[in-house]
Amino acid sequence: MSVIQIRGEQLKERIQKIMLESDEPPRVPFGNKTKFFNSHKRCMVCGGERTFDTRTRMVERLYGHHVRYFPPLVAWVHSKCHKKIHDPENPIILYIQYEEGDSQRYYEQRKQRSSGKNTSEALGV
Repeated sequence: MSVIQIRGEQLKERIQKIMLESDEPPRVPFGNKTKFFNSHKRCMVCGGERTFDTRTRMVERLYGHHVRYFPPLVAWVHSKCHKKIHDPENPIILYIQYEEGDSQRYYEQRKQRSSGKNTSEALGV
């Protein structure tokens, strides 16, 4: 993850306002066949909105969690909530609807598509 350091209170406030007012979903490399479980403005797990980091004075984004890979279904969640989904002691299985190996297969196919290979495997056919 990249970090941008912003200096100056006015600039921080302007960026924060833009982030909070944005109605456009974040650009994600999931592809145009991906369905989204919920809005990018609220966490699917806790129902909370994007959080505000008092230390950095920036709005923290929600992360796309694959509920399933085939066909792709993504839920927007907080980082902490994503950790709860994958908690080894008590995972939230409602949000894990995929088999072992699906993740690796999905990202291999996506890599092949982005490199321009026109195989049926790369196209997900």
